[in-house]
Amino acid sequence: MALSGLAGCSGLTGIGGNNSGSDGSYPSGDLTYIVPFSEGGGTDTYARQVIPEMANELGVNIAIENIPGAASLRGTGQLYHSKPDGQTFGGFNPPSTPVSAMVNPPDYDMKKLVGVGTYARTPFVIVANPKYEIKDFSDLISRYQNGDLKKFGGKERGGVDHVLALLMKGNSDYNLAWNQYVGYDGSGPAVQAVVSDEIPISISTDTAAEAAASDDRVDTIVCLSSEGTSVFPELAKVSDQGFPNIDFLGQLSRGMFLPPETSDDVVQTLTEALKTALQTDRVQKWSENTGNVVEYGSPDAAEKAVKDAFEQVPKNVDLEKVRNEA
Repeated sequence: MALSGLAGCSGLTGIGGNNSGSDGSYPSGDLTYIVPFSEGGGTDTYARQVIPEMANELGVNIAIENIPGAASLRGTGQLYHSKPDGQTFGGFNPPSTPVSAMVNPPDYDMKKLVGVGTYARTPFVIVANPKYEIKDFSDLISRYQNGDLKKFGGKERGGVDHVLALLMKGNSDYNLAWNQYVGYDGSGPAVQAVVSDEIPISISTDTAAEAAASDDRVDTIVCLSSEGTSVFPELAKVSDQGFPNIDFLGQLSRGMFLPPETSDDVVQTLTEALKTALQTDRVQKWSENTGNVVEYGSPDAAEKAVKDAFEQVPKNVDLEKVRNEA
């Protein structure tokens, strides 16, 4: 388990301990925000911008705790099994973590998590090590088909990146003929693996790819969402290049969640803090400077994103085949 330390805050620290929020004093002590991925990925990057501003608004410290593993199910499981007192909340990104749960069902029902809100839409992109001088997505596909490239990477096997990779490999319109999929604890480590040429190509969120792309340590090849990416506004989209639309997996809805049965008072307090945090000058300037979208959505929107993933993905993906590959 990797602990990040305090996310940073100002105002009152308060007294630690459990508090249901029912007496009107929530939050009375420090909180924990679980990121079920390694440091440096998109979820972690957003957390380190937004969570300190939520802490400022609430007047407490909020520790960001990175708990990667099991394609984000380990950290999400710790969130699920935490006391429903508002002391612990966390973030994941449908359809990503729901896909992991569909492939390797955990001992909890993710649909019972309580939404705090959504805060962004994030598309997936494909990045490459510049030494391969890949011109575009069609060139990338040709390199795999003729055997020049064999490895392809992304987040952990059995997760949404792996499912995307299998989908593009098995779809005759894509025919992305990689030989070996290499999985990592998050988009951040996957991008670093491309930088070091451990793997030549990887799927990544646009957020996680931004830093490496900005100083030419990776090349961005294509966006997997038909809505494009505000981080890389000029980047080509697969749907514009004659490939089928894969938006049901090609972009994420970033959400925050609480354990089941958390009180409405806690939800309301945290969702208002999230809404305020997204409007602060610091977060807005970061969004403008980087192109990373910030957009508030309600607690219901967060819960709907999870439910929609569980309804839509099985209609479009052969989950049994993915399980056999994972």
